[in-house]
Amino acid sequence: MEGIDAFAEAIKKAGSDGTSIEIRGGGTKGFLGYVAEGLQVLTTECYSGVLDYHPAELIVRVKAGTPVGTLNNLLRSEGQRLAFDPPEHDATSTIGGVVSSGLSGSSRPYRGAARDHLLGVGMVLHDGAYCEFGGQVMKNVAGYDVSRLVCGAYGTLGLLADLSLKVVPAPELEKTIILECSSNAAFETIKLLSDRVSPLSASCYSGGILSVRLSGTEHLVKATEETLKGTQGDNSFWGQLDAQALPDFQNASDVWRLSADADESLFDYDFSVVDWGFAQRWLLDPKSDPRDGYAGTGHWTRVRHSKDRFSAEAFQPLSALELALHRRLKSTFDPGGVFNPGRMYREEGL
Repeated sequence: MEGIDAFAEAIKKAGSDGTSIEIRGGGTKGFLGYVAEGLQVLTTECYSGVLDYHPAELIVRVKAGTPVGTLNNLLRSEGQRLAFDPPEHDATSTIGGVVSSGLSGSSRPYRGAARDHLLGVGMVLHDGAYCEFGGQVMKNVAGYDVSRLVCGAYGTLGLLADLSLKVVPAPELEKTIILECSSNAAFETIKLLSDRVSPLSASCYSGGILSVRLSGTEHLVKATEETLKGTQGDNSFWGQLDAQALPDFQNASDVWRLSADADESLFDYDFSVVDWGFAQRWLLDPKSDPRDGYAGTGHWTRVRHSKDRFSAEAFQPLSALELALHRRLKSTFDPGGVFNPGRMYREEGL
C-alpha cells in the first residue's frame, strides 16, 4: 500500500494547508475541460500494474496508472479485450485517466460505455482515507453506485487509485469494410445492420466514405461482408479515430463533439466526421459557438480549442437542477475543494 499511503499523505497535507491539487495520470487528457494553473501535481503514473486477473471470470483489477497499451497487451495474450475500446492517445495514456474522463471508443453504441464495464473502484478521499466502492463480481447491488459516479468526474471527487473492469472474449474475426456513398446511404446501411443480428461493432462516415467494423464469428463476418460489397480497410483506423489522431482532427484548432440521437437531423452543420452510428458528430473549426441556435436535443462538448478563438464553455452548460446536484456531490466528496478545482466548470470550481 506504499503508493496509497503516499497519495493519502499528499492529500491530507493539501487539505490541512488549504491548497488544491491537480490529479494527473499520463497527462494525455489535459486538452479536455480546464486545468487550473499553479496547482501541485499528484500523478498516478507511477502507481501501475495488475492487482488481480481471472481470465475465466472475465474480470481484471488494475492500478489506475497502468498504461492502456499494457493492459490491452495482457488481455490480448489471453484472447480477451476491453469491450468499450478505451482511447489510447499515446503510450502514456492510463486506464485511470480513461475512466476518470468517461471516454469510450468506437464500440460504444454496440457494446456499451466505459461506465457499463466498470465493476468497482478504490479511491483516496479528501481526508486521506482509502475506500472501495462497487465490487469485484458481475452483479453487485449493495450500496450506492459510487464507482460509476467517478466515471467522467475528471478527478473532482477523489483520487482514483485502482479499478475493476469486465472484459470480453476477443472476436474470432474482425474486419473493416469501406464503401463510397452519400450520407443518406451511409445512415441507411448502418441502420439496416443495427436492426438485425449482425457483427457490426463500429461505424464512421467522413468525406463520402463509410467505414464499418465487423467483429464476430468468421462465418457471420464474411457473410455480412458479402452483403456490403465494399473494399477491405485497415483495422488500425478505429484506434486513430478514438484517439483523435486522424488528419481531420490534427489539422483543426477547434474541435467540437455533438452527442445526439442517431435519428436527429444534421441540420446545417458541416460535420467532418460522424461515428457511433450517427450519434457522435464532430464539428471542426466553426466560426462561432455551435450551441447558439441549435434546435436539437443533443449535448455539445468543446473538446479542444486555441485560446485566440471565441469564448464558450467546454462542457454542456448545466441546468439549475443539474448544477445544484453537481455542487452537492462536490461538497460531499471534496468539502475543502482539494481535487481538480474548476476542471469541468471554471466558475463553479467543479
